[in-house]
Amino acid sequence: MVLNEVRRIAAQPPGRADALPFDAYRDPDYFEVEQREVFGRDWVFVCMDADLPQPGDYHALKIADEHVVVLRGADGELRALSNVCRHRGAVLLEHSGNIKNNVVCPYHAWTYTDTGLLRGVPFSGDVDVDKREHCLPEFRLGTWCGLVFVSLNDEAPPLEERFRGLERYFSRYQVESYEYTTPIGIEHWQANWKLAMENFVEGYHFFAVHQKTVETAASTRDCFYVEGRADWSVTGGIQLDYTNTLIGWVKPKPRRIRYLSICLPPNLVVNLYEGYMGWVRVLPTGPTTCETATGFCAVQGGIPLAYKLYQWFSDFDKRTFAEDRAICESVQRGATSRRSKGGRLLELERAVVDFHQYLGKQLFDEDHSTHYRTHQAERFDGTRRAS
Repeated sequence: MVLNEVRRIAAQPPGRADALPFDAYRDPDYFEVEQREVFGRDWVFVCMDADLPQPGDYHALKIADEHVVVLRGADGELRALSNVCRHRGAVLLEHSGNIKNNVVCPYHAWTYTDTGLLRGVPFSGDVDVDKREHCLPEFRLGTWCGLVFVSLNDEAPPLEERFRGLERYFSRYQVESYEYTTPIGIEHWQANWKLAMENFVEGYHFFAVHQKTVETAASTRDCFYVEGRADWSVTGGIQLDYTNTLIGWVKPKPRRIRYLSICLPPNLVVNLYEGYMGWVRVLPTGPTTCETATGFCAVQGGIPLAYKLYQWFSDFDKRTFAEDRAICESVQRGATSRRSKGGRLLELERAVVDFHQYLGKQLFDEDHSTHYRTHQAERFDGTRRAS
C-alpha cells in the first residue's frame, strides 16, 4: 500500500504533486525497502575530503545496515572498509579520530592495517588463521568536488555521471580548494530521514519556523528555484551579508548576495556562500529516527574572515538547527494520524518534488522527472563569480 502511494506521487509533475503518505515516514516494511533500494544502491555522502587530512584519520558511519569506515592510509589514499571485525563481528571504530598505526579490534585485539589486511592474531596457539582470507571487505569510494561518497553497489554509475551538470555551481564557489573544516557535529532526531531532507531543501518554512533567525537574513520571499531533476536540484536565495557591519565604527547597510542550496540525494544538502560552505548529512537509523551531521569548510586563504563569521553566528546556527529539529519531530508526531493526509506541494517546494521523483527512480526504476532550468541558472554560467 505504501509503495503504491509513493509510486503514484513520484510520478506527479510539479504543480500537481502531493506530499508523501504519512505511512512513508513510519512503516517498518517500507523503511527496509528504502534501505535496500535507496541507500544500498546509490552513492551516499560521508564527509569532506578535507575532514580527513592526515594518514590514519577516519570517519565511521552506518549505511543500509553496513558498518563502514572511511580511512586515509599512509599512502595518502582514502578507502572505505568494512568496520566489522572478521573474527566475531565487533564494530572496530567509532565516530571520528586517528588510528595512529593500526586498526585494533576492541574485543580480542585482532589487528588490521590501514588497507584492511589482517596483521596480527593474539594468542592464536596452534590454530592457523589465513590472514589473506580474513581481510576487511572494501567498498567503492569516490571523491567529487571535495566531497567523499561511498556506494555499497558495485554497479552504481561513476560520480561524474551521477552529478553531471552540477560542476559549474561547485566550481564557481571554489569548493575543491576548501582546506579548512570544523569538527563534524552529529545529532539524533526523532524523525524519519525524509522529513529532514525535505525540510533542508526548501525555504518555504523560513518565515514561520525561523522567524527570528534565518528569516532575518535570508527571507522566504527571496528564495527561488534554479535548476534540477530527480538526480539533484539547485535552489537559492538572497542573503544579507553583514561582513562590513562587523568591522569599524561605521555601520553600512549589509550587501545582498546570492547563496545556493544544492540537494544531492539521498542524504546531502550543501549550502554555498562566498568563501565558505555548510553541509548537512542525513542517515536513517530507523523508520522514525535519523542521524543528522553538519560541517563547515572554507578556502584556506579565507579562513580568518570566514571563520570569524562562523564563530560570530555559531549560536545563531545552533538555534536555527534546533528549530529545524523541533519542526521535523513535530511533523513525525503528526504522521501517526489516520484521518489526515498530506496535501498539494507549492512552487517553493519544487525541490521536494524532485526529491520524491528521485525516490521513484531508485525504488521503481522509473524516472518521471524533466530537467528544468530557470533564468536564475544563467547567473552561474561561465567563469565569473555570481553576485
